[in-house]
Amino acid sequence: MQADEGTTSTPGGAPPDRSAHRGHRGFDVLFLLQLFSTEAERYADQVRRHYGLAHKDVHALNEVMQANREGRPVRAGDIARRLVLSGSATTTVIKRLVASGHVVRSVDPRDRREVSLHATEHAYRAGREMFTPMTEEVLAVLEDCSDEEVAVLRRRMPQLTDAVRRAGRRAAEGDAPRTTAAAGTAPPDPGPVPGTG
Repeated sequence: MQADEGTTSTPGGAPPDRSAHRGHRGFDVLFLLQLFSTEAERYADQVRRHYGLAHKDVHALNEVMQANREGRPVRAGDIARRLVLSGSATTTVIKRLVASGHVVRSVDPRDRREVSLHATEHAYRAGREMFTPMTEEVLAVLEDCSDEEVAVLRRRMPQLTDAVRRAGRRAAEGDAPRTTAAAGTAPPDPGPVPGTG
């Protein structure tokens, strides 16, 4: 079930619409984003199995590579927070990535008490191999877009990504939904989390 469908069958009639969000502009786009996210996650699962990587390994490696690209240090604690992992689980993931040659540990020059993580050339090469088919297919679609359409995506996608991050923080804090179902009705089914397949 997709997010916020919130419908159940009623005897002798169409299912009632109990969605608190259905009338909002762009509500249908939410489903399109969920579908894209789900398919991207399925693709990642397919290729990571081919390369012998565990699910969390790919996410941890992505975090390391993103931090390296941005020139900021990334440590085991950062990985644990971003992936919501225990300390021992994070250590296991990092050990696997080091053993497979995807990550190296090094003393942080800004704080020699800290150990930073860095992706290796092997990791970048494997990443290019893993995601070349998806990159080529998506770029083919973007090539068919106008400059204005690409500009909108470039501006809005980071905003939507931040919105999902904020939602994740709210969910982690147990924040109640901003809207509630009508009295006497069941709350809407939240549906799948985007990107979980």
